[in-house]
Amino acid sequence: MNIYDFFNSPDVAEYCQSIGHTFNAVESAVMISQSDSRTHAEKHVAYQVIIEEYPDMELPLGGNHHIPSFHRALKDILAYEEAVIEEFIKPESGAAYRAYVDNYNRELFTTYEKALSDALEYIENDKNDNSLFANPADHSHFTIRKKYLDIGNEKEMMATISRNGEIMSVKHRGVVEWNKNDDYDVDYLLESIYIDVPVPFKKGDLVEVGEFGHLFGRSSCPYGGVYVLLKICRDDIEYNKKNMYCSDLMDMTAEIHYELDGSVYWEVMHFYPDLRYCHRELEGETRILKYVSLYLQDKLCLCSLLEVQKLLFADKLMNDCKDHHELCYQLDQLGDKLLEGNIPNINKMLQQGIVPIEHIQ
Repeated sequence: MNIYDFFNSPDVAEYCQSIGHTFNAVESAVMISQSDSRTHAEKHVAYQVIIEEYPDMELPLGGNHHIPSFHRALKDILAYEEAVIEEFIKPESGAAYRAYVDNYNRELFTTYEKALSDALEYIENDKNDNSLFANPADHSHFTIRKKYLDIGNEKEMMATISRNGEIMSVKHRGVVEWNKNDDYDVDYLLESIYIDVPVPFKKGDLVEVGEFGHLFGRSSCPYGGVYVLLKICRDDIEYNKKNMYCSDLMDMTAEIHYELDGSVYWEVMHFYPDLRYCHRELEGETRILKYVSLYLQDKLCLCSLLEVQKLLFADKLMNDCKDHHELCYQLDQLGDKLLEGNIPNINKMLQQGIVPIEHIQ
């Protein structure tokens, strides 16, 4: 098994390979569990490889508690997840299935197979309709919910399904009871483990999380966004390694800047191994991140960065305004005083990559 096949970031996978970094049984299982492109069945095959081929190890839970055999815990996870899948697929009286494709609710069906067939037929019929999917990730995933129709029954199950009709994962609320071990929550164990993953990124790099990150709730920033990296938060690596259950994937964070409506904000994104280099051309107000990157790398002064932001904002106003009077009105609303002579040269200056020094006072 090549563990790097399960990485969401090709850049992180390539870097770990280049430095010869190895992943033990626990670390490999965590990376497999977080793979966005691998199906439920593929992950289970990989877990079985870990059980059969990787050395067993203890897993500290914090304090004096620990799991003596991670292999045994992984077997519990396999059995539990299989039970969840079986429960989800099993038709029941008083339960119904409904697919949700691009936030569009399909019809209710009495079986999972009928709901799946309906969703796949819908996707096939409209695959050439650009209005069908809101973003690239929706081309590969949709959800099917199993609802219990009894009044007062709050149980629910939801499966993420690939466009090929394969189950990626199933979550549930109050459906499958599992009390095999009182020391840990089998449903949450792999998400409650902190691991240290080497990454090639440095301060000021332009990065993104890929097209599926928003589906799995690991990025709190706008979907599809480009970010400027401030730092990978690894201040408590040794503590987290010794007390894995006291930390979790949410502690594997990175501090980043992102752009929204022309302003630059600070945020924390979770599970930093999802990050990858951004190579696409920035457009519109997002271009400010290129200059934030240069500023953080000490290649641009703060005054120059602020001037660029004013020019980009003026550029947006010119593109948005339909006539001279509207432009004047919009500029009057702008708190900054923009020199009229700067405005006609905006595109030329920005095309040069960095605003020429003679335009920055």
